Amino acid sequence: MVNKKTLLTLAVTAALAGGVSSAQAQSFGSIGQNALSAATGSMKSSAAGMLGNMLPSLSSASTSNLTGILGYCVQNNVLSGAGATSASSVLGTLTQQQGVTSSSSYSAGQQGLLQTGNNQMFSLANLQGQLKTKLCNMVLSKAQSLL
Repeated sequence: MVNKKTLLTLAVTAALAGGVSSAQAQSFGSIGQNALSAATGSMKSSAAGMLGNMLPSLSSASTSNLTGILGYCVQNNVLSGAGATSASSVLGTLTQQQGVTSSSSYSAGQQGLLQTGNNQMFSLANLQGQLKTKLCNMVLSKAQSLL
């Protein structure tokens, strides 16, 4: 038999992932409904912050790879508003630097593959929603510092 703690954990996890409607939460009973309510607001932003800490470091990524990743973010409309405008401007400047666009690291970045060092890759395709936006904002910030 599933205990209340397990139900609560499942309900909170599903709610934070955005995969539970209030009707679906009813299947968890009052525990699920309460968990869905609790998962909004500060708890949801807190969880996003914790998940954001699981994003890869950009410290080993080359200028070419960061430029390619930034291009991926712009092309896939991950950044919006002022962030998208700024990203396009930074992207234009970085792609004018000698050797940036001719690199295999740039090509990998355009495919959403962040080179994290030691021949390791992190795919942005595996991220959704706020995590992808957060990583693209991190790349934008790092790219701006390269100008």
